[in-house]
Amino acid sequence: MECQRFKWQRETAAGRIKKKTNVNIAVIPETKKKLKDSQELDDYILLYSGVPTNKRGAAGIVIMIKAKFKKGIHSYMFVNERILQLKYKLRRGYLT
Repeated sequence: MECQRFKWQRETAAGRIKKKTNVNIAVIPETKKKLKDSQELDDYILLYSGVPTNKRGAAGIVIMIKAKFKKGIHSYMFVNERILQLKYKLRRGYLT
């Protein structure tokens, strides 16, 4: 069984961002999330890159984007557990 204190510490950064309604895109470094995937939460899209499941959680990155900006996501690429590249379409060009 997982200790509640550690579970709370992991969810704190994402929880604080979700409570702030004026945050549209947030990058959270040094997360302990494993594998590489994307998820749709209530009002955010979560992109994360981390270590494989057989390694101890040591590094990772999370990008949270408001769901209303989903259509602007052109592409994303998992480089490694510390680098996630997101290409976002703006009115004039792209934001990488």
